Amino acid sequence: MQAKRRVFWRTGVQSPLVYYLSALLYVFIASLLYAAAFAPLTALFLFAQGSGFRYLALLCPALVLLIVLPLRFSFAQAVTDRYRGMPFSLKTAFNFDLYGEKVAEGFFYALHLLKWAIPLAASAGALYCMYVNSGTFTDTIIDLTAFGKSVTGIWNGFVNFFAGIFGGAQTTVSGGIGETFIVMIAVAGVCVLILIWGVVRNSAYRYIWAGATQIDKNPRYEARRSLRGRRFEQLMVAMLNLVLLAPALVVAYLFIAPKEALTEFAMRYADALAAETALPAIVIPYGKLAIVFFACYLPLVPLRRIITAHFATARIRRLIAPAPDGRNG
Repeated sequence: MQAKRRVFWRTGVQSPLVYYLSALLYVFIASLLYAAAFAPLTALFLFAQGSGFRYLALLCPALVLLIVLPLRFSFAQAVTDRYRGMPFSLKTAFNFDLYGEKVAEGFFYALHLLKWAIPLAASAGALYCMYVNSGTFTDTIIDLTAFGKSVTGIWNGFVNFFAGIFGGAQTTVSGGIGETFIVMIAVAGVCVLILIWGVVRNSAYRYIWAGATQIDKNPRYEARRSLRGRRFEQLMVAMLNLVLLAPALVVAYLFIAPKEALTEFAMRYADALAAETALPAIVIPYGKLAIVFFACYLPLVPLRRIITAHFATARIRRLIAPAPDGRNG
């Protein structure tokens, strides 16, 4: 069994500014490590089909499991140290103590997220199968229009049933490809919301794990105790994090103008399908995305993490608070 750090001494107080700047430096370095971990995926685009170099992409899940996810728990240790009167330390944030436990916890964290991603994956898979099984562009349009008519017919029947009971006007909307896109967007939105809620539910665990590990408590037991009856508070914390994410989303929307970009791409895509020519390349504005990331997203990440950690460790902080006689409770 690996040796665990069990320290409760108090050092000098770290100023909030130094604390935040240290956490911001960690976030910046970690973002570079994340980019390096996902870099092998570029092999799928750089090398032709059948090339052995495409297998380099398999390094990505290995790097995520063995480096990225464990470091998330190391960062949680550095943040929870603050609650014991110790300064936030980059050495702690990048430490590999309890490495085996961190890898295992990271693996289970990924499994929990995959569980919440099943609806989104199933919807994407169904859409892909429809795309693959379609023949020409005309067949695709016919299939989409027929689906829209079917959905609208079901909706008409539902509305007319209640209209007949209460004496309302009957609806006879024919439906078509427009209704199909509305349904697809609605389904995708619901699936994304399910995934986001899964992320929210699991976001507090690493901080609870770090605090519980320091006081020889079972992390899963402490997670149940710490979050029991607090799901609404957790939702409010998530909403606050969303507010802090809003500047990056707004600036990205203004910079990239996704509505106009998607409209133009859809028109070029439809023209290519109709003419049976090569599909248009997707142009990604890397420069604008980098500005949004470094200027609007990254500076607020430490605050979002600190807020989540403060919520998650409320019970553990009460357990490690010093007793009136000066001893730790």
